[in-house]
Amino acid sequence: MKLLKYILFIIILIASVQFIMELDTLNLKPVDNTPVKIKIPYWNDSTDGMKVWQAIVLTLSLGVFIGFIIALIQIISQKSEIISLRSNLRKLQNELDSLRNQNLEEDIPLFDEISDQEEI
Repeated sequence: MKLLKYILFIIILIASVQFIMELDTLNLKPVDNTPVKIKIPYWNDSTDGMKVWQAIVLTLSLGVFIGFIIALIQIISQKSEIISLRSNLRKLQNELDSLRNQNLEEDIPLFDEISDQEEI
């Protein structure tokens, strides 16, 4: 199953690269065959922009990076929660063991109802 998943991811990656390359060739200006440039706000206003494929790769890479950071933060928070729950469980287990090991007092009268009625 893992092999099938990896093959599927590789096929998607190859198709994405092919799509980006085809997009770059289709977006040539008809007058002088220069590629279309995309200007990103607040990013190097002095330049004339980025090529389409560079903008797509940049946004996808940024999205993947942000997704990894979010996943890492969630994993760390879950690990810390598991550690605190394990320590609480260990404390409760120790308390339960100490209560189980306490001696019963001998002053408690124990009666057997069957032995009072019948003598063997």
